[in-house]
Amino acid sequence: MRHMNKANIRIGIHNFFVSLILVPTIIYKFITTWLPINKTVNKANKIFSQKLSKMGLPQEAAKTLTKEYASIKDYIFEGNLKVKNKTQSSNIRKTSSSKRVLIKMLPGGQVFLRIKNGKTKDVKSAILLDATKTIILLVGVARALKGDIYWTAVCFTSYLLYSILFGIASELINKHKDTSKGLLGSIINTIQEALSDTKVIALVSLALSSHTILGAPFIPLYHIIPSLDFVEHYISGFGIGLFAIKAYRTFTSYISYSKTLTIFGSAKLSHQISLFETNAELPFICYSSIFVGFVWEGLEEIVENFTPRVINVFFWNGVADIFMNLLGALTAYTLVHHSFIIKKQENCPNPNEKNTKIDIQAIKKASNIVLTYMKNAIDSIYSESAAKDISKDAGTYQLTIMDKAC
Repeated sequence: MRHMNKANIRIGIHNFFVSLILVPTIIYKFITTWLPINKTVNKANKIFSQKLSKMGLPQEAAKTLTKEYASIKDYIFEGNLKVKNKTQSSNIRKTSSSKRVLIKMLPGGQVFLRIKNGKTKDVKSAILLDATKTIILLVGVARALKGDIYWTAVCFTSYLLYSILFGIASELINKHKDTSKGLLGSIINTIQEALSDTKVIALVSLALSSHTILGAPFIPLYHIIPSLDFVEHYISGFGIGLFAIKAYRTFTSYISYSKTLTIFGSAKLSHQISLFETNAELPFICYSSIFVGFVWEGLEEIVENFTPRVINVFFWNGVADIFMNLLGALTAYTLVHHSFIIKKQENCPNPNEKNTKIDIQAIKKASNIVLTYMKNAIDSIYSESAAKDISKDAGTYQLTIMDKAC
């Protein structure tokens, strides 16, 4: 039994470091494949639209047909990669309005809307959400009364960004989520579902606002405790990690390479991809926290060059901040792993699969197969000759319908 535990630990360590290597590789390959695809589609759409115009098709009809032609890419994407078709539940009404957006920006707006809509289950999280926003606003007002222009601007900017992220963004995403399919639709639905989880967002908002709340000048704790900045970065890292977990799990529940590999009959590669997707969660969280940490430190460096209010610090202070971000993210992962915050995934792997090693070459091969297949299928439809042929057929058919109607 002890030997088995040691073996499992070794496999777990192996899978972690292999996934750590593969995560940026897989993301890079995906991006570098889809960017040229989008260029190809845009070029074909232009040819398609010009061909329809030359045929004398009305502008409105040509616009509709061009939009339908462009959407073929999304159907190919969904047919091969999308694994979840059910509509995600949301805490946001589909009938959004400017009035609701305005209410969400006000202190107490989230609580008011939940009580009004009878969603008492989410009130506790909404109270934490609105309380944090209100504290930021009060700190800003207090600094304004002291004539502190710099920190007043920081607080009110934070309040605005906070309201946009957890109020306006969720409304806009929910309003337009049904208009986008394919990769863009999956990304929009992922963000929408993550923003709709009030428990996660309440904790994330509290974490991300810690710098504004605790970092304001003349708050006694900030000056009494020299290392409080490290605590703030730890709390912020916790929020970043929690949001990254929610986003990662949601996106992988929509999109998976294993579907295409199953279609090809590559059971072994499909199994390896599923194993990788499970093990890649922790490396993805680590990369997310470090990336956001670097961005934050970069912004601090920029601010240091424009205001005397922020004192330039030694290089290793920034490294320590990023390290604290990472510790906070790992804490979030540990709590989620034990289901203290987010419930266990429906698609949890079989316990026996934990004893399986990830084959780095198999993952790379699987990724190449999927992306090559997708690219070839899309390129064949959006080639220059295909765009001309399809536009000719579509235009002729549309003109025939119009003649019959007349």
